Amino acid sequence: MLRIKHKSSGFTLIELIVVISVAAVISVIGIAAFVSYNQTQSLNTTAADIANMFSVAKSRAASGVKPTTGPCFTRTLDGYRISITIPRTYKLDAVCPSGISNILTSILPSTISFSTDATFFFAVLTGGFTQTGSSSPPPWPIYLTGFGKSKTIWVDSLGNVK
Repeated sequence: MLRIKHKSSGFTLIELIVVISVAAVISVIGIAAFVSYNQTQSLNTTAADIANMFSVAKSRAASGVKPTTGPCFTRTLDGYRISITIPRTYKLDAVCPSGISNILTSILPSTISFSTDATFFFAVLTGGFTQTGSSSPPPWPIYLTGFGKSKTIWVDSLGNVK
């Protein structure tokens, strides 16, 4: 009697299950890391947008440039004001004795919010900088929260953001 041996080439079911399980675990870890990174980047981008608004206000006040519309267009310009309002609004306004001209109003993404209200003012002629809404000395914090994370932006006595 002649016996024929069949050579089997391939993977067993257990080997395939182990490989697929390892790949699934690695994928879940990668997705979780990406989501966390994306959330951190969203907070950092928001902080950079706010810092940019401070830079715009400071440079406009230093140059004395007036808005092209609104009550401050034809009047004396006192300065530029940044207002932060809970939960998600921040805006840049030109301030003059006869009123306020809105330059830019921004709203944070729905998943990010401010923890406190604050107002910052850059004077045109004196070049001064003031903050209202906090009795503490500078630097003043602006707290952003979202995704279970928080980010603090610090504003120094000259209106610089760190």
